[in-house]
Amino acid sequence: MKENQILKFFSVVVMVGCFLTASADQAVLELEQSEDLIVWDPVPMTAAMLGEDGKINMGESAQTGFFRMRIEMVPTVPLAGFVVVEGGTLPSSSALGAVSVDTFYIGTYETTWGEWQTVRTWAALNGYDIGSFGDGCADDHPVHSVAWFDVVKWCNAKSEMEGLTPVFTYSGSTYKTGEPTHTSILQNLSANGYRLPQEAEWEFAARGGNQTNGTTYSGSNTMSDVGWYGDNSFGPACVLWAGRGIWPVGGKSANELGLYDMSGNVFEWCWDQVDVSNRRIRGGSWDGPASYCTVSNQNYIRPDYRLIFFGFRLARSTGN
Repeated sequence: MKENQILKFFSVVVMVGCFLTASADQAVLELEQSEDLIVWDPVPMTAAMLGEDGKINMGESAQTGFFRMRIEMVPTVPLAGFVVVEGGTLPSSSALGAVSVDTFYIGTYETTWGEWQTVRTWAALNGYDIGSFGDGCADDHPVHSVAWFDVVKWCNAKSEMEGLTPVFTYSGSTYKTGEPTHTSILQNLSANGYRLPQEAEWEFAARGGNQTNGTTYSGSNTMSDVGWYGDNSFGPACVLWAGRGIWPVGGKSANELGLYDMSGNVFEWCWDQVDVSNRRIRGGSWDGPASYCTVSNQNYIRPDYRLIFFGFRLARSTGN
């Protein structure tokens, strides 16, 4: 088999593998070599074999024997407290357009006050300046009154606490302190740590992913079925304003993917920058109208604002 034939074959298989990783499974590719088409031996892939143009240089081994790529599908490992959202594309009717979304993890529930306190305590002992930011009624309620800056640092702290690679950096180091210009904070989506969802990820998940029924709110056309908002949030355990407040996570019906409170309860921070002054929030909250809680509604606000309507939901990359 000639080298150019091998490269073409390899390129085709890689494209097939990349296509397969759009599903909730991961494709593991292994290059093998044989002299007789019966016994196949693995060929170690080294950095020297990969050229800057992305082509594979087999060297002298390309002149002898036969080569093949073996593709093995490995299911994406489930994570406790998370749902695997299989990759797909937003509908063209979305304000974001028909954006493609890779497979990713997203929290089943909004991050709770109990979880926030646990990580915040660890963070204070390990160089983070989250301080006493954040508030909540009970451990099973969403945390609220957190700024985008607080949440990004908290995600890094949770990652380090669990031995994962932090996602967010500032000036080349793990972001732990201060409130610099928010556009100077960078993210590494290949890191395995905790992060905020991209806005496209958030909307795709809220719509029900590839299982979507096309509902107005996340999981229903009736807002009161799936979330807490201005018309039904009266009488909570802790009143925050005008007789209304936040309710425990998961108290309403889930959407098609098994995600709760994507509409209502608290606005959820996303990663995305809107302009030089603002970051994206999605999902509506306990005090607002149903129109803010639709899967399509977009809102934004300054990343340093800590209001009783703001919380968040975790995401993680799958490593595909």
